[in-house]
Amino acid sequence: MKRFTLGRLFRIYEKIKEGTFPDVPLLMEEEGVSERTIKRDIQTLKYSLNAPIAYSKSRNGYYFTKNWEFPFPELSAGEVLTLFIANQLLKEFKNTPLYEISSMLSIKLEKLLPEHITIKNEELEKMLSLYIQPIKMKENILDIFSQIFDSIKERRRIWIKYYTISRDEITEREVDPYHLFNYEGIWYLVGYCYKRLEIRDFALDRIRELKILNERFNIIKNFNIKEYLEKSFRIYKGNEELISLYFDSFEAKYIRERIWHKSQQIEEKEDGGLILKIKANKEEIKRWIIGYGSHVKVLSPESFRKEIEEEIKKLKEIYDV
Repeated sequence: MKRFTLGRLFRIYEKIKEGTFPDVPLLMEEEGVSERTIKRDIQTLKYSLNAPIAYSKSRNGYYFTKNWEFPFPELSAGEVLTLFIANQLLKEFKNTPLYEISSMLSIKLEKLLPEHITIKNEELEKMLSLYIQPIKMKENILDIFSQIFDSIKERRRIWIKYYTISRDEITEREVDPYHLFNYEGIWYLVGYCYKRLEIRDFALDRIRELKILNERFNIIKNFNIKEYLEKSFRIYKGNEELISLYFDSFEAKYIRERIWHKSQQIEEKEDGGLILKIKANKEEIKRWIIGYGSHVKVLSPESFRKEIEEEIKKLKEIYDV
């Protein structure tokens, strides 16, 4: 079975369309493939996609005998909307290389529209939107993001100066970078920290300096990024405990509508309320449930219940002044 890549075929098409009469050696050099591969691609364009390609002996290169457009696969309305949504999400990631993609995608999106769909990108924006308001970073992380992305691809260790907000201090660390992820608009690096001798998360906007080192690394055996990220309720990892929360009938309607975490268990109560059991970091759960005010009550563990009671006392002292 003949194999080819759509991207390479399109780049060859664009090169020929420029009218510079590219030959096989030039296309081999630009694509980094063999002579056989380029010749097979030319045959695919000519006979499978019906491209009017001819070879000019006088110009020693390929050209189109008439105007011809590359036949992209036709997209359905649903597929177009999916691309639109992806494009809107990319626009939220300012100060990263991903943001640059969104402007190019907007232009290409309209070109990919099937002829029977006449809705343009700006018209789609009037018809639907994504109500996503991620936290905006004050720091420009473009350079940091690019360096870390390269170091992940090349499996090269990095040195960073990192600001730890909980201790209000800057420390120097060597880190093996594994993965980048975004949570609520903030980019984080997952990597093995040689200072703490464990896998840690680092907010990119708290990295004050970064150097890519010469040392190569291997990812820790049996490390699975999907399993690692799924451990957290939101962003905090480690120190998970099984926590039981009672939500009254007013709030229970909203709680049972969502899947809050893969570990959750829900027990319905006769009064219309429910008990939510979830395994997570106590500090993160504390911040979450305080937002529900009097509609939630901690049932267990007892130590966590007392922590919430202390938090309520502190709040009372603030407002009793």
